[in-house]
Amino acid sequence: KALAARVHSPATESLCRSIEPEKDLATSQKILAETAEMVSLLDSGEAFPISYFEDVRPVMNTVRQNLIITPLEGLNLIKLLQLVRSLRGALNKKSDLPRLHSRSLKLDPVDPLFKELSRCISADGEIKENATPELRQALRDVRTAKQKLEDQVAKLLSSASLKDAVQDNYFTEREERIVLPIKAEWRSKIEGIVHDTSGSGQTVYMEPAQIISLNNQLKINKLRVEQEKIKILQSLAATIQEHEAELMTNLELLIDFDFIHARALLAQFMSASFCPANPDNRTKLIGARNPELILNGHQVVPNDISWDKSVQVIIISGPNTGGKTVTLKTMGLMSLMVRCGLFLPVAEGSEISFFPEIYADIGDDQNIQLSLSTFSGHLKKIIHILQYAVPGALILLDELGIATDPMDGASLAEAILKEMKRKKMMTLVSTHYLSLKTLAQTQEGFLNACMEFDRKTLAPTYRLIFGAPGHSAALETAERLGLPSKIIHNAREIYEQKDNRADILLQNLTNQRLELEREKEWIKETSEETQNLSKEQRKITERLRQEEKEFNKTKTKIYVNP
Repeated sequence: KALAARVHSPATESLCRSIEPEKDLATSQKILAETAEMVSLLDSGEAFPISYFEDVRPVMNTVRQNLIITPLEGLNLIKLLQLVRSLRGALNKKSDLPRLHSRSLKLDPVDPLFKELSRCISADGEIKENATPELRQALRDVRTAKQKLEDQVAKLLSSASLKDAVQDNYFTEREERIVLPIKAEWRSKIEGIVHDTSGSGQTVYMEPAQIISLNNQLKINKLRVEQEKIKILQSLAATIQEHEAELMTNLELLIDFDFIHARALLAQFMSASFCPANPDNRTKLIGARNPELILNGHQVVPNDISWDKSVQVIIISGPNTGGKTVTLKTMGLMSLMVRCGLFLPVAEGSEISFFPEIYADIGDDQNIQLSLSTFSGHLKKIIHILQYAVPGALILLDELGIATDPMDGASLAEAILKEMKRKKMMTLVSTHYLSLKTLAQTQEGFLNACMEFDRKTLAPTYRLIFGAPGHSAALETAERLGLPSKIIHNAREIYEQKDNRADILLQNLTNQRLELEREKEWIKETSEETQNLSKEQRKITERLRQEEKEFNKTKTKIYVNP
């Protein structure tokens, strides 16, 4: 929808709304490179001369079936060919944009057709009077016949014989014939043809006998004009049909340019960056922001999403409403976007693995009509994924194993994740299960990640931390949301009575990891500050040296002059 809002043709809009991700890495890289060239062109400050153009495929169908066009359809073809000329001219010397330049060379202005259309069709979508000598003469005959007719009518209106018969001193038209407003009581006294009556019945609109032949001649001359126009439009249709292949190629190329331009505009709007795809299951998204939230105008906390090719399963844990599901959607959307040639809202230096297939089980699939429980709905999706997903596919699972007994659900979730790892699928799963968090700490190919929770404010920070499991913070969240303190207190007592040593161990591990992350951030900030101070110091030193040189030169001049 965001892409469709940035195009210049109904044909491109239709393409945007039905876009499908490319199925292979090479094609994805190619269209991504085209987007990069367009972004480079726009960033340079140069305007790309794309403008509105019609989808001329219906016109071509009309030409094939009826061998005629309308003047407006001819005008649309003129505008399309003018746009072809503009784009080709603008990209003609852009050898630094090899892909766009190469595409532009395939554009064909079809000069013979353009000249013929321009000769016959005016800028307001009408057939020009001088399109053919026959049309020009026919129009002259119409004007002559009309003048003779109006002169005769003027004589009639001023004649004594009709002075009392006419309702008013004017003439009008009925059925494309000039008539006079005659008083009803004079109807039988005047020879002629009645074409109409007024609403009151007091006036009849008559064509007096004296002007019937002149009306007939005017009608004949007008028919000749229409016949000549039809001949012109048929001739143009025949010429269009001769160049159908070039026109269709031009249309496809214009749609491509329009689509690439829309991708570049969207990249600029989202402050997105070029993010290449790789085949090695390596992902390094720096400062990743959810595209949907950006387009909806939300403030987005950027996160680094990164893993190496040895990782097959990432367990994301943390508090409710902390951002786990948003992280899954962010990863899924970006994996699809890169396959559509789109820049990603990430920092420069990012890269993403190319996933040939993407499966997601996010949300509640309870269906009363189909008698499917939440658990059954999720399980049917998992069965489908295990049956059809190819190695290298990206699997996104939100709260795997919920809506059943926690022990059973956790065991089932662990078995499913191990099977997905065995089948070499890349899986991201959100969970609150302690056993899955432990699994990620002990099993090769598994990696823990958590959404940070600020215990001082009792609120999530929406920051994603890799390498440590997250605390669900259910009690803290309930307290923040206003659950009575008595219930919170009782819940803490119940929790402390249980064997929660593993959970406490993981919490301590998470706290250590978070503390380490904070220290790394502090070191990074301090390092950047030190570098900035060092740069400033070098500038000051260089300036002082320059001033010293200038001073020494001045001193020498003062000494020599005496």
